[in-house]
Amino acid sequence: MGSWRVVHGDMLDKTLEPSALVLIDHLVRLSTLRDRDTLLAGVTRALADTVSAREVATFSLVLDEDKRYWMPLTLCSAGGPMKVVTDPLRADVTTMRPMESDPVRMRSVETLETTSEPPNEPSQQWRTVFPVVLSKDSVVWGVVEFASAQALAPADVVAVTRLLQVFCNMLDVLDYSECDALTGLWNRKSFEDVFFKTMPSMEAALPAGALTEHRAPLVNPVFWLAMVDIDHFKQVNDVFGHLIGDEVLILVARLMRTSFRSHDRVFRFGGEEFVVVLRCPDHASANAALERFRRNMEAYDFPQVGQKTASVGFTQILQGDSPSAACERADQAVYHAKRNGRNLVCSESDLVDRGLLKADVKVGDIELF
Repeated sequence: MGSWRVVHGDMLDKTLEPSALVLIDHLVRLSTLRDRDTLLAGVTRALADTVSAREVATFSLVLDEDKRYWMPLTLCSAGGPMKVVTDPLRADVTTMRPMESDPVRMRSVETLETTSEPPNEPSQQWRTVFPVVLSKDSVVWGVVEFASAQALAPADVVAVTRLLQVFCNMLDVLDYSECDALTGLWNRKSFEDVFFKTMPSMEAALPAGALTEHRAPLVNPVFWLAMVDIDHFKQVNDVFGHLIGDEVLILVARLMRTSFRSHDRVFRFGGEEFVVVLRCPDHASANAALERFRRNMEAYDFPQVGQKTASVGFTQILQGDSPSAACERADQAVYHAKRNGRNLVCSESDLVDRGLLKADVKVGDIELF
């Protein structure tokens, strides 16, 4: 039986089988990654290098307006470059296949087991689909799919399982640092990274060695930033206690998830303050999306508390914008809503046009908080 030892830096004593050394090398590298994009690129590359298959692809399951779709994320052919297929912030759900359109993938995520399909014709390949399940709440993230000339060997299945375990563990670590512990929404720490990925003049940075295949299916997408503040939330804590207050925050987060689209991003900044980064084609669409949330919030009957409302202010993310400047503009609109009866959606640009706010557009190198 082979053994290995560290001889210098990251070089290994090559007494192991070459395939085992490749797997170990990739496991070590994956453990050092702290960014979701580079982690996904890294695991895709590792799977392509480790498994005897013609092609490996990753797909995430996304929920959009009560329907689930397969979002293609990465693709890598044997010996070829790793391709980033879709940027989730710029993805067009109308180009995605519904979950039920692929019985093999669907069976894999429903049974949480590896599913294989032999070729029907000589020109076709074996399909092998592995479910990717996060340990937290057993959430199905998506699938990894292999195309191969023959069924995957048992050793390949073991290697894939180990790599996906590391991938899921790393995602759990990132969730711990980037998500709010109470609500599960993105936290303030992760906001700036997402903000700069939306910039009109910037493409999201690609992982090293990756090629772009279908990064921006939408032409010149427009993004908006909204600040959401729960009205009279302090009264909830004072009257009902902090446990009930926490329950209200959890339910508000759930309402926000169901009110916005899969390509939107929702953050909790702390206390009763939330931020939404929306992708909408124009001002009217952004206003309508936020009004939908406001109405859903107003109509919801919170246990013990009853009705609660929210004040919302929003602004367009401008070319060369900074997180602090955009947040400040949206905050001004929130303050206007608070001063004028609450339970309102106010647009910063609309208030400026009506002379109710002073135009104070700040862009440039302003650091967040």
